Amino acid sequence: MTRVYLSAPIIHQALRKDDFCNRVVVLLEELGFTVFAPQFLGPAASGEIYSRDVDNLRMCDFVIAEVSSPSLGVGMEIMLAIELMKPVLMFFKGEIQSLSKMVHGADGKVLIQYDTIEDVEKVLLTHNLENLIVQKCPVCDSHIAEALENGMRCFGCGSGGHQVRM
Repeated sequence: MTRVYLSAPIIHQALRKDDFCNRVVVLLEELGFTVFAPQFLGPAASGEIYSRDVDNLRMCDFVIAEVSSPSLGVGMEIMLAIELMKPVLMFFKGEIQSLSKMVHGADGKVLIQYDTIEDVEKVLLTHNLENLIVQKCPVCDSHIAEALENGMRCFGCGSGGHQVRM
């Protein structure tokens, strides 16, 4: 079973993306994925939260992160995922110029701009999420490819130019 880690701001109420998180969890669970979403867990001690979240991130197959608003916790989760070579699907609402240069320059990710939650659902429904790998696209800035029966395709631009590395 494919495991997904959902990362989004939690602490600052004004930055929370609860609608995004709710819809993503419902959709992924309907598709048969197991989703770990710390946004919906109760209060706990800081050390417990750190250990729990790191353990769940280590066990996941890929990460979905909502990066429209700055969040130290989301940044830590993304960096750990990149270090562990976990594919990171970074969704953002708004202008790409408002995103951190660290986000733009990160390996192991694809940036996906959206206007509505329906845009997010469409992206998730039209890709082979069970078979994501970290691999730089030769055409665009994406570092995520999806393995298909007849080869690989870039998650970002749809290019089939990815080569299998041994």
